[in-house]
Amino acid sequence: MATSTAGPELSDALSKLRIKRAEPQLRRSWLGSLLKWAFVTTVVLVIAAAGVVLVYRNGWVSAGENWTQVPEIMQSRIEGRMATVTTESGRSADATVVATGYLESRRQAKIGARTPGRMAIINVEEGSRVQKGEVLAVLEHADLDASLAAVEASLERSKAALEEQEIVILQCQREFERAERLWKSKLVAESNYDDAKYKSLAAVARRTSLVADIALADARQREAQQMKENMFIRAPFDGTVISKDAEVGESILPGGMGEASGRGSAVTVADLDHLEVDCDVKEDYIGRVVPGQSAEIAVDAVPNVRFQGRVRKVIPKGNRARATIKVKVAVVNSDERLFPDMSATVYFLPAETFPEAETASRRVFCDSEAIGADDAGRFVWIADDGDRVRRQDVTTGPARDGRTEITGGLAGGERVVVAPPGVRPGQRMKIAR
Repeated sequence: MATSTAGPELSDALSKLRIKRAEPQLRRSWLGSLLKWAFVTTVVLVIAAAGVVLVYRNGWVSAGENWTQVPEIMQSRIEGRMATVTTESGRSADATVVATGYLESRRQAKIGARTPGRMAIINVEEGSRVQKGEVLAVLEHADLDASLAAVEASLERSKAALEEQEIVILQCQREFERAERLWKSKLVAESNYDDAKYKSLAAVARRTSLVADIALADARQREAQQMKENMFIRAPFDGTVISKDAEVGESILPGGMGEASGRGSAVTVADLDHLEVDCDVKEDYIGRVVPGQSAEIAVDAVPNVRFQGRVRKVIPKGNRARATIKVKVAVVNSDERLFPDMSATVYFLPAETFPEAETASRRVFCDSEAIGADDAGRFVWIADDGDRVRRQDVTTGPARDGRTEITGGLAGGERVVVAPPGVRPGQRMKIAR
């Protein structure tokens, strides 16, 4: 009875139980707000990061109202090309064209053997002065000595046989003359006369064969001597040994066949008395360069000295990639301080209307691409030893051949940024190679 009484009450209670659910519209509104907040936050962070990168690239950050320098390790550098401000005096300051190049010897050769062999003797060292025909090195040739001795012995034997045959000829001639007299006197048979006659003729013919043998032996002797001579490496011209390319005991091959192993030659000889500069002149200025034109040559290894030069040849072929023409400038007054492969600067001079003696005046020149201009005037960016740049106002003179004369603001020797790509004061540069 108790159970039946509680049944209706429990059913009413259960019917009143409900789970309250959030309204779908409210949930979608909350999710949208969250996404918008995340998007805005991301955009702000990206903008802030870009600003930080920008100021750090320029090397400065703000600290309140002041700007402070970012530590150098955290700064990025702008890449740029550097040029050095030069000073010229005398005739080179009036050069119509300036070109750079390298010294080379007009005559330079890698001297090797004409036959394979192993080095036995090397008579020279780097810097040795040699004369034409002088023996520089010798290859092992004991086998050729033996062969030459055999050929010489064969030649001597042939000569001895010829001398012997000359005696046989005299004997046969005497017998023939005697037989001829007896035959004419009817004292001997005609057959005896014929035997003496043909014996004499055979002796003379034998002599011809022996002469040919001597000529053959002599030719073989000259051949053996030439093969032995090939073992001697001689200087082809007067010059200086600038490189010893092999050592005693090493094998070399003729005709550069040994270049892969570095043993194609024994020594390298150059004529240092006749040096010239191999330089490239821009196509725009090649019309100002003619054979025989005077020039001055500055060599970095010999500062404060200008050597006299003369255009020897303008090579009739251009370099398509570099837009240049190769020019050979002979050094007129070369001395012992100049060597091949030294860098040199050639100043092609105008018509020779200037005195030979240099004046004491100095003129400063700068790469024209390094000079900028704004409302304040012309200026350049100078890089210090730490590659940090600063602005320097300059006054300029005439421009020629890609360089401008500086009449004020620079003294010479400064490093300036060429075609500066938006440089700021104090910024560090990365030098382009």
